[in-house]
Amino acid sequence: MSDQNRFAAETERFRRKLFAHCYRMVGSAQDAEDLVQETYLRAWRSDSGFDGRASVRSWLYRIATNVCLTALRTRRSRVLPSGLTGPYDGPERPPDLVAPEEVSWLEPLPDRR
Repeated sequence: MSDQNRFAAETERFRRKLFAHCYRMVGSAQDAEDLVQETYLRAWRSDSGFDGRASVRSWLYRIATNVCLTALRTRRSRVLPSGLTGPYDGPERPPDLVAPEEVSWLEPLPDRR
């Protein structure tokens, strides 16, 4: 079996779970897909250095987590649109536009996922 076929056989079964992991970290389906691709690229490049002390699953999750954290670190802060509330002249923190139990930064995940 070639290295490419072996790598695909060992790692492909984790793709959906890695996508969910990345989606939960970055909140965007498009970004999560890109980050999963980057995870597989980094894993492929460092496959020769994987010595099997950990499971393939934990190795991929570690790579995915690092890829996501790097992406979040370099991501710019989102600018809130203006005009949604009146002028602000209150305490230190502006009023929340989203209910406390909702996650304001999470994009909807398409049904096909």
